[in-house]
Amino acid sequence: MFEFQWIYVLVAFAAGVAGAAFGALPIFILCGLVAITAATVSMIMGHPAEAGTKVFMQWVVWGPLLGPQTSFAGGIAAAAYAGKLGLLKSGRDILSGLMGLNRSDVLVVGGLFGALCYLMQVALQRLPNIGELPWTNTIAMAIVLNGMLARLVFGKKGLLGKVRPGDSRWVPSDVAGWLPWQSRPGQLLLIGLGIGLPVAYVMTLYPSSAFLWFGLGVFSLIYLQYGTKIPVTHHIALSAEFAVLQGGDVWWGLAFGVLAVYLSEFFACLFTAHADSHIDPPTCALVAVYTLVPVAKLMGWLHWATPVSPVVATGVAVVGFLFFTQIQRAGLVAMKSAPQPKLEAVEVE
Repeated sequence: MFEFQWIYVLVAFAAGVAGAAFGALPIFILCGLVAITAATVSMIMGHPAEAGTKVFMQWVVWGPLLGPQTSFAGGIAAAAYAGKLGLLKSGRDILSGLMGLNRSDVLVVGGLFGALCYLMQVALQRLPNIGELPWTNTIAMAIVLNGMLARLVFGKKGLLGKVRPGDSRWVPSDVAGWLPWQSRPGQLLLIGLGIGLPVAYVMTLYPSSAFLWFGLGVFSLIYLQYGTKIPVTHHIALSAEFAVLQGGDVWWGLAFGVLAVYLSEFFACLFTAHADSHIDPPTCALVAVYTLVPVAKLMGWLHWATPVSPVVATGVAVVGFLFFTQIQRAGLVAMKSAPQPKLEAVEVE
């Protein structure tokens, strides 16, 4: 990354303003489009373009200009602020562009939290590595911390939200849920397999395609923006990419891809589904994966190929499936046994 300069904080402020104005998800989709462009140029042009695309990636896709730690994080905080003021139905609304609110204070909040999140990321980068790799994805960690701070400042339901009486934290309901169509154990397993396996396999053949699959996953969210119930997959792709790039085979890529989809649903239930602001579940999952992969590399586990790596991938898939099956089943039982609110009698004349 670039050497820190205070001018970058001003750039991050501007990116946070843009994130608020466009909306957190729309600006993140734009980040995905830029990632696709840079990764494609790098693949086509090869080494002559590598230095240029690396700078572009560091400055635009992962840096203060359009990085999710500035633009996306600023948009999330601005939505939480607007929700507190009653300008949005919910502070979790990361789809709406907030420029239409015609409120400068909302944009300023986005800018301030964009700049703050960038400073958080710079500070997190100073922490010791795990072996030769950073201790986690500091961009993701900064976004999570920034979202938590925005919730504590602007939210009314606490860090973990409040579960409505009669509901379960682990089962989507009519008022609570992240992606209800991507929450059942079978759905989680299949989408983890459907994205993690091909991405991991292609990465073993073409390592230069790194970040292309992340970009495609992010840009595909444009369908979600306009109401199509698609899966959210960029965290699956990025986890599979990272595991393979650090020496794992296709099975290790699959293992971490599937782990990412399970973790995102866990964090969605823990932080997002019952709250009044957005703490991004895929980003939480990336924090965990980007800590576990360096540990696995340091311990030498990523060099364990067949037959160990297929067993690990199968184990992750099965354990995650059983875990969510059990907690969702228990949640449904609790919901059915919960006392129903009494209806007041109404006299009919």
